[in-house]
Amino acid sequence: MDDFELLQQLFGDKLIQAEEGGYGRPQLILQEEDCYSICIRNVPENVVAIKTDSFPDLRHFFHCSSNVGQCKRADFVVISNDKKLIFIELSTTKKQTKEVEQQLQGAQCVIEYCRSIGEKFYQCDSFLKDYNPYFVSIYNIGVDKKTSTSILNEGNNNSPNNFLKINAPNNIQFKQLCHKR
Repeated sequence: MDDFELLQQLFGDKLIQAEEGGYGRPQLILQEEDCYSICIRNVPENVVAIKTDSFPDLRHFFHCSSNVGQCKRADFVVISNDKKLIFIELSTTKKQTKEVEQQLQGAQCVIEYCRSIGEKFYQCDSFLKDYNPYFVSIYNIGVDKKTSTSILNEGNNNSPNNFLKINAPNNIQFKQLCHKR
């Protein structure tokens, strides 16, 4: 069973699928609590997303500390057939760097849990392994701005401590999420 078949089995209709967008090109719409959304355009074939912040609330299980952040999670993880995991935190405001890092790390933990389920219950040792991770914070969503979208990062966004910062887009191209300098 390939990764996308197992994802479909695990998440069913909770799996966010790409849809046809402008000019017949696929796009992925990430919707946050009916308040705001972001459209990722020109996604590859076989791309899906999971809403990681819908994972059960860990405060019922752990003693949570805002300083440590072990109960936080980013909003989404986009999974593509070209072996990319893109962890995305969406926000209407700019958050503190430490908080975003904690949320991105929490979403990594959700994916590690899913990997373990694939291994233990489906005997799929390669489930979501050998994927390249990317970390993104998209903020000021829905804010009227006269300036264009800006993308900020000092280097690669392949760790939660060096995430890509994208300011106020309505939509973004998939390739911009996997920032490499």
